Amino acid sequence: MIDFEQLARQKVGFVYLARLIDYPDEALQSADFLAEFEAKYPDTPQKPDLLAFLKQQRVKPLTALQQEYASLFDLNKRFTLYLSYYRYEDSRERGSLLAKLKMLFEMFGVSLASNELSDYLPLLLEFLAFSEWENDDRRQDLELVFQVIEDGTYHILQNIREYENEPYLNLIRLIRNEVQNCLVKKEEI
Repeated sequence: MIDFEQLARQKVGFVYLARLIDYPDEALQSADFLAEFEAKYPDTPQKPDLLAFLKQQRVKPLTALQQEYASLFDLNKRFTLYLSYYRYEDSRERGSLLAKLKMLFEMFGVSLASNELSDYLPLLLEFLAFSEWENDDRRQDLELVFQVIEDGTYHILQNIREYENEPYLNLIRLIRNEVQNCLVKKEEI
């Protein structure tokens, strides 16, 4: 079950998480982005580690960052940021899930401006940041987004031992923790 008060507190944080896990660009390495992150990212248990990740990425050359990112997520079949792929691969069920996600986006006022599939992790995080669910009786339907993120990141992190020093996999773990913080813990129900 979603903790909507916590989700509201974390909304702005999802914008930054989406930027951090998306393909690196010059803006990500700017002093302005760092200052904005420090000032606006919500105080969560993961914030210090996220800040450390950002500072670590800022000292690397942009081309090295982009190569590292592409090697991990674009050229490696073990890791993809299209989160429903792990469970469904290219099956009909995945197509149905992608359609449901797209419909959910539209239902909560978010239109897809890119060609990315609706299960792309940065896109899901942006949806959590920009969707208009606050006064909507259907807001519990957002659980689908949480399920896709939870399931996909779980599968990514299954291979973390082999890639122990990979900063992006640590970032996935931090994102997963931030998303889980927006759920009501079982003992709280």
